[in-house]
Amino acid sequence: MDTVRAFAPEDIGQVADLHRRVFHTSDHFSQALEDSYRCYFQKVFLGHPWYDERLPSLVYVDGRGKIVGFLGVTPRRMLLNDRPIQAVVSSQFIVEPDSRSTLAAVKLLKAFASLPFDLSIADEANHTSRKLWESLGGSTALLYSMYWLRPLRPSEFVMRSLRKRGLPAVLAFGSAPFCRLFDFIMAQNPRVPFRVDPPSVSGSELSGEILLHCLSEFTTGWSLRPEYDERSVKWLLELLAERNGRGTFQKVVVQNAAQEIVGWYVWHLTREGVGEVLQIGAKNGWIGHVLDHLFYYARQRGALALSGRLEPKFLEHFYDRRCLFQDRGYWMLVHSKRPELLEAFHRGDAFVSRLEGEWCLSFKLD
Repeated sequence: MDTVRAFAPEDIGQVADLHRRVFHTSDHFSQALEDSYRCYFQKVFLGHPWYDERLPSLVYVDGRGKIVGFLGVTPRRMLLNDRPIQAVVSSQFIVEPDSRSTLAAVKLLKAFASLPFDLSIADEANHTSRKLWESLGGSTALLYSMYWLRPLRPSEFVMRSLRKRGLPAVLAFGSAPFCRLFDFIMAQNPRVPFRVDPPSVSGSELSGEILLHCLSEFTTGWSLRPEYDERSVKWLLELLAERNGRGTFQKVVVQNAAQEIVGWYVWHLTREGVGEVLQIGAKNGWIGHVLDHLFYYARQRGALALSGRLEPKFLEHFYDRRCLFQDRGYWMLVHSKRPELLEAFHRGDAFVSRLEGEWCLSFKLD
């Protein structure tokens, strides 16, 4: 009979092959790809600092003993009004295409919902997953499903976007010098909407110790927030640093003129020139200064634009700085039997960034 059971180390080979075929990461399974997959599944789903045998990742096994479905589960510790709760992040929801008629996806989600957690999060779900999730009692946090976009070099950004949409490479290459010149001229005009001015604060490298301090001290204004320790912060930063093959991972602590810490941000500059902001936070009254430093710092390092998931409490500050808002097709899905946890998301009172979500847990090849 078909069954859903806990993911085990000996399942990595089958799950990796399933992932490769469903997400088309490669046409064939080379030794290098196999090694990358084995390291990824071991580290992200079996070797993380929050591992709990009661909250395993799940596989769906058909009657022939073949794995035709997988749902990654990563436990996370959070605080609700300073009381600890057990949260989990679901990711890498994969089902063999020709096995979907067996209701493998539904059975995997039902088995997942029966795990002993207080809150589950999936923050990069597609439309199909959203419908399935809601049919099983979950809900969509619409505020946390919106993204902001801030052009830094508008002409180059538009040209890069057009190239991705089919503009011939020769036209994009030929126009690049003119775009750079136009962006330079616009940057000198104080009336240009997307101008980026030097900030009044300074920044330096953010260490794990300081990040832990910021997360502990500057997120107390949210009803729901993550809880970290030295081990979990170190693991997370190491995981992010491995993304450097696909861009540049950067983390910055922001200080005022008196050298007091007033905020921080973590972002990843992709090879395409768009910066993905993973987390941003600040001391009360300083978020605008932190955003100004982020935009200036990113532009100085070659970013054409920045994008991140909206933090509802910062909406006014993003709006004032000419940020655009967009639907990127990613939905924040939440599930809990405790109404107060769902209400924290629906009223924008949850500090749950992309560092706590699926972005960090995805599989990427260099």
